[in-house]
Amino acid sequence: MEDFDDLISRLKKLDLRQLLSYWILNERKKAELYEILARKARELNLDDSAYDIFRVLSLEAVRHDRKLMSVYERTFKTRELRTVELPSLDFASILEKFEGSDDVLEILETALRLEELAGEVYEILTESATDEYMKAVFSYLGSTERLHRRTIESLITEYRYGHA
Repeated sequence: MEDFDDLISRLKKLDLRQLLSYWILNERKKAELYEILARKARELNLDDSAYDIFRVLSLEAVRHDRKLMSVYERTFKTRELRTVELPSLDFASILEKFEGSDDVLEILETALRLEELAGEVYEILTESATDEYMKAVFSYLGSTERLHRRTIESLITEYRYGHA
């Protein structure tokens, strides 16, 4: 996965339409990733907490995609997303690492970094908002990313101390 700091600095240079287009596609990818991780957690017979968090994160990413798409359509009067010359987030390496219960902690830490990135993207979107409605939506979605981070942090703590 690309260095998040470099990606954030590159995202800050995009205009609102490009940034929204880019992040809508990545919310879709996050939804797919978390759904696959949930299935894998179930296949590996992990604690329900791992399955549950991945499932919730997948559903939340779908909800974020829909909300962002609604803002995009309202603002740009089209559903056609702009092409952005930035690499999209690559999740293949994450999925390759998840082979057993010993890998859960590393996967959760990667998910935590992904949610931190999402939070930063929503901060950029909030700063780029052109009206109060947009600002409220982006701010709200950013706040949900903070909740996701706290949930993952709690699960990491549980795995560190409960599965040692």
